[in-house]
Amino acid sequence: RHSTLPDMVAPATEAASAEADAGKAPRRVGVRLIVFDFDQTLSCAHVFYALSGRGTSGRGLVVPAPYAVSELGQLCRVDELSKGKFKDKGVFAQLAFGGAARVEQVQQTLQALRDADVELMVCSKGLVGTINYCLEALDMRGHFASVYGRTADAYGSTEYDAKAVLPEELKRFMGVPSQDIWKSKERLMRNLMAERGLRREQAVLVEDDPQEIASAGPVCLTVFVSEAAGMQRQHCDELIRLATRPHTEVANRCDTAAGGLFRKGCAIC
Repeated sequence: RHSTLPDMVAPATEAASAEADAGKAPRRVGVRLIVFDFDQTLSCAHVFYALSGRGTSGRGLVVPAPYAVSELGQLCRVDELSKGKFKDKGVFAQLAFGGAARVEQVQQTLQALRDADVELMVCSKGLVGTINYCLEALDMRGHFASVYGRTADAYGSTEYDAKAVLPEELKRFMGVPSQDIWKSKERLMRNLMAERGLRREQAVLVEDDPQEIASAGPVCLTVFVSEAAGMQRQHCDELIRLATRPHTEVANRCDTAAGGLFRKGCAIC
């Protein structure tokens, strides 16, 4: 796989050099699109599991009954928790993201990526409304061009879901059908990249699920959050490097990548 990469990189690099020699600003040839998973990638805890009462949420986020699995129900429940049980400990979303210090770290990373003209998106098996609520509570929602996830009653409903009434001010967080039409993250990456004319070294999927990493590997670059406990400093730093370095330098990291940041089967490993 390594032997074919210089052939893909050379034309763009030579074109950029020629433009620089001609006094023109060289074209950006680094990463242009990053798609993040939500649960245990952007967040530290598994927010969907915590709100639905299914399994462990990780990172000490324990939510008491009643539980919700629908988009409307989870929106109502997370709003209740933010105004009730978790009010004195900081907003629910902040706890789910690992506390104030980590929230600041993620915010700074997202801003740095935006400053580098990278388009950011979220793709999650969680519910769009819940994701939107958490991102807005942390002043992160504006960084993302799109959020793809599941909507409405994709996972059924509980007794709480059936009785929940969504306050008017929360309706803006609800997803729409176009955000729930994707079949797999690998296929979504293919479609997004084709629409933008991106090569595989110009798009990244950030994930904590090794199966998703393996599936997307032939399509795009991947950054693996191996501990399934949210992106840490090394992941944030790596994303910024990918966004700000020419992809020739990204390719050279094949030989030096360490710490589980890249997985075998990705475009450059």
